[in-house]
Amino acid sequence: MFLFRNVPNVAAFSARATRSKSSTTTAFHARKTTIVVRAMSADAGPRDLIDLRVGKVTKCTVHPDADKLYVEEIDLREAEGPRTICSGLVPFMKEEDILGKNVIVVANLKARNMQGVKSHGMLLAASNETHDKVELLVAPENAKLGSRVVFGDAAFNGEPASANQVQKKKYWEAFGPELVTNGEMEASWKEDGAVMRVELEGEEGDEGPTFGSVKCESLTNALVG
Repeated sequence: MFLFRNVPNVAAFSARATRSKSSTTTAFHARKTTIVVRAMSADAGPRDLIDLRVGKVTKCTVHPDADKLYVEEIDLREAEGPRTICSGLVPFMKEEDILGKNVIVVANLKARNMQGVKSHGMLLAASNETHDKVELLVAPENAKLGSRVVFGDAAFNGEPASANQVQKKKYWEAFGPELVTNGEMEASWKEDGAVMRVELEGEEGDEGPTFGSVKCESLTNALVG
């Protein structure tokens, strides 16, 4: 995880955030409990436990009380509507460089309040070693919004962990350091080189959905966080 030293409590390229939640139903609690149990199974690994989703940035403005933060609204095709996410990207890119992009969201991080703005999640971006150049990870224009990101051809083993479990068990700390870009600017898993892929709309093949890779603009062999 890369930290912006000049922005308190802001993690690399993004800040985790919180959004208010309405009261939940018994069915929701039952579903949430099931997810935790499955995610904690012996066969689940870091790629199973962290929930990466494709979202489109529909709004991007500078935080009213933190000039190094953007406040974005991200469409993940969720029933609750767009998520609000704060990202420490102001020093690295303009609002128009973010607006309208299909981005990768870490969707199961613990809720936080960033300088008075409630939001939930984190945008992934690549950085050079000196952290003075940062680029968003971007999915293809026809990526299926709300779909879960996969690595290579591997299938998921169960459901992702809950936000509470991610924090308590430090799943992100195990997951984050494994994210890099390869020589083609594609986001990938460091250990085995599996490329981060997303489902594409309207391109179903004979063997099911078609997938496209997630890339940054120019950074090769870079850190991701």
